[in-house]
Amino acid sequence: MSRSVLTPLTLLLLLLAPWSSHGSDADRYGVVFHVDSDTKINHMLRQVGRHHAANHAMPTRVILIAEGVKAALDNATDSSGGAYSAQMEQLIAAGVRIVACETTLTSYGLSADDLALGIETIPSGVAELARLQVSHQWAYIKL
Repeated sequence: MSRSVLTPLTLLLLLLAPWSSHGSDADRYGVVFHVDSDTKINHMLRQVGRHHAANHAMPTRVILIAEGVKAALDNATDSSGGAYSAQMEQLIAAGVRIVACETTLTSYGLSADDLALGIETIPSGVAELARLQVSHQWAYIKL
């Protein structure tokens, strides 16, 4: 084939490739919540719960980074003595995935064993935020 035919054909394949590769990806569209503070965790959990109740079929993840991981520790409580884990377990049971950054845990001298039941870990919260937004076109909400 001549070069003049290959170039348009190559361009066409490059343009169509993203559409065909995303078609089978169940996580293509979703919402990821970025939480890096433990000061308003109760408010954050209510916001995520409201989102998920209104959009229950939409994949939802909460990524806890920096001080945000503190609320996911086993036996963590709010200022009134309420257990954060109970609220998180409700969200997890409803299908929300809550993940803690392993880099943050390591910086605090903690591990996945210190987390409440159902909390998952990922190597890097920031990298996961970027991956979901760029590779899977997820919406990003910073709480």
